[in-house]
Amino acid sequence: MPGRGNKKLSKTESMQNKKWLLGGYGRRSFDDCDDNESNTIKNQRLLIDEHIQGLENIEIYDYYLDDGYTGTNFDRPDFKRMMQDIRNGKINGVIFKDLSRLGRNHKETGKYVEEIFPIYNLRIISINDNVDSFLDPESINNLIIPIKNLMNESYSRDISKKVSSAYKMMAKNGQYVSGTPPYGYMIDPEDKHHLIINEEEAINVRTIFELALKGNGRIKICKYLNDNGILCRKEIQRRKKHNLSLEPFEVDTLSFWGTTQIGRILTSETYIGNLAQLKTTRSSFGINKYITKSSEEWIKVENTHEAIISKDDFRKVQKMAKEKNFNGAGTSYNYSIFNGILKCADCGRAMLRQIDNRKSNRISNYYCSTHLRASKLCSSHKIKTETLEEIVKEAIHLQVKLVIELDKSIKKLFFKSNEKEYELEYKNNIRISEIKIDSLKEKKREAYKEWKFQKMEKDEFIKLSEEIEQEIKIHLENIELYNSTYKETIKRIRKDEYWINHYKRNKNIKKLSRTVLKELVDIILIDEKGNVNIKFKYQDEYNNLIKYLEGEVVKQNEKVDNWLLSKTFSR
Repeated sequence: MPGRGNKKLSKTESMQNKKWLLGGYGRRSFDDCDDNESNTIKNQRLLIDEHIQGLENIEIYDYYLDDGYTGTNFDRPDFKRMMQDIRNGKINGVIFKDLSRLGRNHKETGKYVEEIFPIYNLRIISINDNVDSFLDPESINNLIIPIKNLMNESYSRDISKKVSSAYKMMAKNGQYVSGTPPYGYMIDPEDKHHLIINEEEAINVRTIFELALKGNGRIKICKYLNDNGILCRKEIQRRKKHNLSLEPFEVDTLSFWGTTQIGRILTSETYIGNLAQLKTTRSSFGINKYITKSSEEWIKVENTHEAIISKDDFRKVQKMAKEKNFNGAGTSYNYSIFNGILKCADCGRAMLRQIDNRKSNRISNYYCSTHLRASKLCSSHKIKTETLEEIVKEAIHLQVKLVIELDKSIKKLFFKSNEKEYELEYKNNIRISEIKIDSLKEKKREAYKEWKFQKMEKDEFIKLSEEIEQEIKIHLENIELYNSTYKETIKRIRKDEYWINHYKRNKNIKKLSRTVLKELVDIILIDEKGNVNIKFKYQDEYNNLIKYLEGEVVKQNEKVDNWLLSKTFSR
């Protein structure tokens, strides 16, 4: 019995001498009204430093501080970084001011404290809650913890409602409560809830409306702005951030005016001095998903700021929009199965599908998006939608056929009949070698007996033993070779089966779909003459398999169809 006592004592002593590397976590959110002095990140860190001074074997590995992040969810950068360090074993404990710093969502906070943290055997210290899971293990189960978590969540939910109500009241009073001000305006330095005209941008807003009043559609307006070097706000911000010249054509432009942006400007009452706000609402408390409200639910207030466009001109543009429909009755852009895949071969930008609704047969073509927005920078690269789809479909059929034929050749090379017989042959080879080794060992034992009973000379025995050992070595090497060859073969087959199966399941496609393109096609490039260059996925794997097959053919002196080997992976 004393042995058990000593073992228990040594375990206790071991725990007492354990080195604790803690992650100090802090969080503050103005949305949660965490603006009192004690909740500043600086003071949370000071409180943690002061607390650990009285504790033994503790060291702060790193601080994880989320300043300006709500506690209603755990989508916070430093919290995620802390969890990664926990998973990597860099820290074995966490310390924070109180549970409200960890989170205000009762369900999620409880999940981390009661389920996730214990998986990693973490020491949890919540200073103001008087919790230390190492010094007082029962403290973590104290009923006050879930109650406080629920109180924190209720408090945050209540604050959220109050903030939402406050924003609603301000919007009704004509105060600006949205984020980035609309193009042409900026926040009044003397009143952050009031818009004033940004004259540098307002000039361009007036130009856009002038062009619209002359009968120009969104595409022509985009081309005018981009071709004349009028930079959009995003491009100006990028250049200022990287200290680049603001002269339009001195550096390459990356962001252009787009038809959506033009349409938004032409239909916004902001430019006649009115505000329409709170157009979205959060789907549920604590979830960062927003739902767009119907226009009837928007909060609209007239004459809240100085207008850039006259109401008369604005009404004329809206009337023209209905007649000519800037939003799509003439020409329009639709969702395309090629989105993100189809690119201009020269400028690298997306190709957009444009449908001409003015003709009975609705002509559909793809054009370089750079050309549509800034015709001087790139040519049209025009290709008919029907032509493109037919070319891509035929190319996929051919590529699927090539991959299936390659798969057959590989399996024919490895498995003379089938995989099960190949496995049986492998096991038989191993077994035959093992039997031969056992026989040689028995032969050596018999030789030993003959030498021991003086029926064989010592020199003869030594020579025979060396010969037997040499034969055993050869058989062991053969077994090793059989094992490695078999394992490598199966490994290669299994590895290649993954991507080959992508092609196999698409061998009978009759119509192109987004799913098929995403699964098989990496990128499609259209050159200036409308030629199509398709680069399929798994190109490296395909080429490596071809090379491997060619090498094996040379080794085994077998032939493979020259037609197959001459094909390239892209068309």
